[in-house]
Amino acid sequence: MKQTRGLSKQFRDHLGKGGYLHPLLSRVRGDTSLDMEIRQEYLNVYYRGGSLLRVAPAPRKAASYTFKFNENYSLKRDLSKLDLPRPTVTTETDTARWVDTIPLLKDTMDLWFGRHPKDERALQQMVVWENNDSPWANGTDWFIIDIEYDNHQGARFDLVGLQWNSDASARKLTKGYRPRLTIIEMKAGDGALSGSAGIEAHLAKLHAFLSDSRRVRKFKSEMLGIFSQKRELGLIKALRSNGNDVDTLDPEIELIFLIAGHDPASRKLGAILRTIQDSGSPELPRARVSLCTSNFMGFGLYRENVHALPDFVRDYENQIGG
Repeated sequence: MKQTRGLSKQFRDHLGKGGYLHPLLSRVRGDTSLDMEIRQEYLNVYYRGGSLLRVAPAPRKAASYTFKFNENYSLKRDLSKLDLPRPTVTTETDTARWVDTIPLLKDTMDLWFGRHPKDERALQQMVVWENNDSPWANGTDWFIIDIEYDNHQGARFDLVGLQWNSDASARKLTKGYRPRLTIIEMKAGDGALSGSAGIEAHLAKLHAFLSDSRRVRKFKSEMLGIFSQKRELGLIKALRSNGNDVDTLDPEIELIFLIAGHDPASRKLGAILRTIQDSGSPELPRARVSLCTSNFMGFGLYRENVHALPDFVRDYENQIGG
């Protein structure tokens, strides 16, 4: 089964120590505002949830790469002021020139986001940082493998995570423990709960995806590969001292709705969740549906804060609209 995401060994070698793309990897690993995500033989470097840089092999030019700033995240007046390095990168000096432009690109994006907020995507990147790279990330029970996943076949997920419990036995993968793949859908504000991208619509699309066992197997294989490559590149800080390789997953997939900015005075969330519960649609093939509460105002994903749908509706009745 052909892999659809991942980097070739040559690409990873160029990113690694001694490789001429290493200054970029080093900058991302040392800059908590940046997030590097692996695609199919290219990279996206995210800032505030927007793709700041796309790095891909240059067409018809061996062992060279193109760096591209996403100009959609710039105001016209600021775009005209940008003096970017040449897009084709063939040496460490070329890479360093692009790395030196990152503060300018961030500033350009800041001004664009000031007029065109992308709050949900910014929150997604906060979830990545807290569970992968924060000083307390090793204590959370999830790691984030990917954001803005799109297989171009109807499956689009905000985040893909791996539940790998933080107790010593689980982290050592002993006693038959297998981490569980998790799809995380983030909703920012009550306005995002309904409509074509709302909770019920997402459940319907996920049901169609999970009903195809071939696509599910491919998805799991793909995510295991990405997780391994991100660890190889040191992109999950909390696991840099953990040498245990995850090569087998729990057969079940979990879906977590992570809802930010909900107004407890609104009855909308409660109405939607009760409709889902009454219709029986959470009975997804090989999956279970949960919701997550914050851990003392943070985005750290802990088992104690993830609740099965029926339990959430019962225990948080006052907050979701009884």
